Amino acid sequence: MTELHEILLAEISARGPLPFDRYMELCLYHPDFGYYARGPERSGRRGDYVTSPELDPGFGRLWARSFEDTWVAAGRPDRFAIVEIGPGEGGFASSVVAAAGGAFRAALKYILVEPLPALEARQRERLDGDPYRWVDDIDAVEPVEAGAVFANEILDNVPVALIEGTSSDPVEVGVATKGGALVEVTVAPRPEVLELAKRFGIEPPPGFRAEVPLAVENLVASAARAIGRGAVHLIDYGDTTPALLQRPGGTLLCYSERGADAALLETPGNKDITAHANWDVVAAALSRAGMYVEGPVPQQDVLQTLGASDLFDGLRREERDASAAGRGRDAIRAISRRGALSVLTAAHGLGALDVMTGTKGTAPPAWARA
Repeated sequence: MTELHEILLAEISARGPLPFDRYMELCLYHPDFGYYARGPERSGRRGDYVTSPELDPGFGRLWARSFEDTWVAAGRPDRFAIVEIGPGEGGFASSVVAAAGGAFRAALKYILVEPLPALEARQRERLDGDPYRWVDDIDAVEPVEAGAVFANEILDNVPVALIEGTSSDPVEVGVATKGGALVEVTVAPRPEVLELAKRFGIEPPPGFRAEVPLAVENLVASAARAIGRGAVHLIDYGDTTPALLQRPGGTLLCYSERGADAALLETPGNKDITAHANWDVVAAALSRAGMYVEGPVPQQDVLQTLGASDLFDGLRREERDASAAGRGRDAIRAISRRGALSVLTAAHGLGALDVMTGTKGTAPPAWARA
């Protein structure tokens, strides 16, 4: 039994069955025993999975071009803020700032939204001084005149409610206990869950399950409010409501050092829990905030528009020059980075991730105009 299991039992004893989004919140973000708070690095080569920023610094370098384009479109203001939600181990922030130069670098402020002290401490070891600062919640970001909000594979870790279809209204899935074990139960849905589900047609057939992203809607709205003009970029695996409803069990999945599984109630706090983004909900939240919505667009197309081919060619030249000069280690490094870049842009790799962008007060991003 994990430490978090005991905490869950105590909360269920005091409050009754937990809605699934509360269970997921505790599993991932409990300040002491949640998956992201305890133990070693979760993302990167030493973690349970690898995300785009950890795979190669070229990812941040390419996105730095997009941020600079937004800065130019905003009129080259003296202050431009990049707000990164869920900055992981700090790799993306480091790469973006290293790639920025000139007047853009002078204007740049970088705000990391990190709720977990353990992760913030590791980020601070990697990122030092100007232009970085930290807040613990997106709503704690003081609205900036111009900037860009960025969230890479964050929406899939935002807690979701879970419903199951019946012959009438759906029921909500919660977590209870039986003999000290965690078990699923069904209860009448909370009004806010039923309202969002009806508004977006999230009505699974009898016996099917579907996620209801209450917290995602709120997060996206807060991200849009953080900037006066600029862009919000959201990258994740996701789909439309009709496509998501084709999955009988929904999209919830766990990841750990043992791989992927669907045992959501097993060893809480020791496994990541993810759910696909619902792009209909995300797009509507951006639109209500007054943003022009573009996407979802495959990441491979976005990175190609931002210059992935040029970066790939540059690494090829580095390999050739290093080999000619007898610098074998540098040549191998260039080959390795080319392989990583190929994964970032591969249709069956990380290139399959979706990118959704909202803009206000500036032109749409380059890939929307391509």
